[in-house]
Amino acid sequence: MNFSDMIVGKNGFLVKLRVNSSFNEQIYTDIINYLNDNVPKWKSSGFIPIADAVPIFNLIDGLSGGSRFWSEEIQLRAEDAVLEIQDILNTLEE
Repeated sequence: MNFSDMIVGKNGFLVKLRVNSSFNEQIYTDIINYLNDNVPKWKSSGFIPIADAVPIFNLIDGLSGGSRFWSEEIQLRAEDAVLEIQDILNTLEE
């Protein structure tokens, strides 16, 4: 599964989050691993490829947008996930 599919594909993280109101920890772990593996490459090249940037934007937007249908546990997990993703991406500026 490519990075975009992990996030916005028909069985992707955001579909499961929005449609099923569930936070898929396995897909999320795969996303975090992908980010951690690629941030050093992006930092050295000075850019994030569009094919990676757009799904990242969608992911942050989807997580931070919240939903009245999410349980409190899912809401808190989504908030934590946004902070974790931002921390990873902030290393691009270091």
